[in-house]
Parts: sequence; structure tokens; C-alpha cells
Amino acid sequence: MRYCGLLLICCLGWATPIQAAELFGEFLYWKATEPVDWVLNTNRLPANQYINYEQTVYDFAPGFRVGMSLDGTWNTNLTWTHFRNQTEDTATGKLTAAFLGGKESQPPAPQLYFDRGELEATINYDVIDLDLSRSMEMTNGLRIRPVVGMRAGIIRQSFITSFEASYVSGMTTSQRNIVETAESNFWGIGPKVGIDGEYALLRSSQFEMNLTAGFFVSYLLGDWSLPDETRITQINNGMTSITSQTIQVDSRDFASLSFQSMVGLNVRRGPWSAAVGYEINDWLNQCQIFTDASGPQNNDLLLQGLTANLVWQF
Repeated sequence: MRYCGLLLICCLGWATPIQAAELFGEFLYWKATEPVDWVLNTNRLPANQYINYEQTVYDFAPGFRVGMSLDGTWNTNLTWTHFRNQTEDTATGKLTAAFLGGKESQPPAPQLYFDRGELEATINYDVIDLDLSRSMEMTNGLRIRPVVGMRAGIIRQSFITSFEASYVSGMTTSQRNIVETAESNFWGIGPKVGIDGEYALLRSSQFEMNLTAGFFVSYLLGDWSLPDETRITQINNGMTSITSQTIQVDSRDFASLSFQSMVGLNVRRGPWSAAVGYEINDWLNQCQIFTDASGPQNNDLLLQGLTANLVWQF
């Protein structure tokens, strides 16, 4: 019942007389920022002691946004945004795993530490927006559009860490290898509000060039699932044993607040238009995993970078 009124407005928007329709595709080149500690590297020598936490660092990666809009008395816009970002890292030294499964699987005395570690972290981001708006001409060159709508999102994050250590204890030569997969998987749905607009730099009957900007807020009621599985391979004097353990973390049910802003430049000629700009999406408290390095995580997920689109009106 919470969203019935909003859904009714959206349906009425589809029911209004249609003056034009648009299909569009958008190329994204974004970078994810969400530092998560995955390993502690330390040196216990008093003359050269250090403690260093290694964090996830993502680079730029491509993505896309596709959709359609119906223009009438009200404008109805439906879009799907997909983005995937992945990173890898390695470390050597006296290593302590940050995720709980690896921490509980540290080699026994006298070794205590892993010799080598690897990380593979992945973010899969899928968001669907259904927006209803109405264009208002403020001055000769300025046009704004208040926006109200719905947003549904699935954000899946995985952190795969592997560690290995070789050591001798008494008459036993040992090797320990572990692989841990920790995930922070979110889904949610909720209302979205905002405003965007454009200011005409050039305008004629056949050609337009506009500065554009927009700001939106969404509030998604949802759920986080946080599975954490570790596989331990122990080799003692050539004899191999394999065990596994599961870290029990309760799912979390609360809302996720996100902010979206963009600035850019678009041009229109006939039924075609194109735009290029910069976009920022800030998802608060998106990473909800727990690590032994820094405790419970409530890290923001920041996605930002280039957007470029092409629109066909018919």
C-alpha cells in the first residue's frame, strides 16, 4: 500500500496522449570507490616494524544504460543501468587475513602467518528506474523537469581471498592453502525524486545545444545477504585433508539511501540527439560485511565517471 499512489500516477502518465517516443542507449565508463581491508601485512622486527592494511582499489570499467521514454503531457521514462567492476591484488610477507574465515584459519605456531595472499573482488550493479516528469519552461533558454518515480536495484559484491603458507613444525613439513568467498548482496525497491534541467546555448528549428544537470535521491527498502564460506586444504608430510567452514552472519533488513547527480552537454538535430557528461552515484552503507581488520563495514559505494548517450525520437 505504501507505493499505490505513486504507481497510480505512473499508470496515468502512460495513459496520457503520446506526442513522441524515444529509444536511447548510453555508454558508461565508471570507476567504483569502496575501500575494504582484505589483509594485514606486518613485520615484527623491532628495528623495522610496520603494519600495513591492503584495501580494495578499483579502476575504470565500461557499462551501459538503455531505455525508452514516452513524451506527452507527462513524460514517462524507463531505464536499465548495468555496470560491473572487478579488481585483483596480491601481497607477500607476514600476512593475516582480514575476513573472518581466513583469520580463523591462520597457520598454527610456530608459523602464525601466511606467506602469500591474493584477492579478487567484483561488483555487479543493476538498477531499473521508472520516472514520471513534466517539463516546465522557466525562461527562453531554461527548462526544468521535476521527477518522481520508482527505483529497483540489485547490487552484488564478492570478495574472494586465497592465502598459502609453507612451514616446518618438529618432524612435520606442512602447507596450508585457504580460499574464502565473502559476499555482500543487496536488493531493494523504493521511491525516487529529483529534478533535472537544461539551459540552451544554441537553439534553432533544426539544431539545439544545451547544458544539462540533474540531481536525484532514492530510498530503497531492501535486504542484505552476507554468505561467507572458507575452504581449507592442509598438507602434512604429503597427506592432504580438506575441510570447510561457514561464518554465520544474519541478513540485514533496512533501507538504502542513494544520491545521483550529473552534468553534461547535449545536442539535437532532427530526430537524433547525443549527450556527454559526468555522473556520480553515491550509495550509502552499501557494503555490510564484517572483517577482523576493522570490524563491521558500513562503507559507501561511490560510482562515478563518463556517460555518453545517443537518442532516437520517433
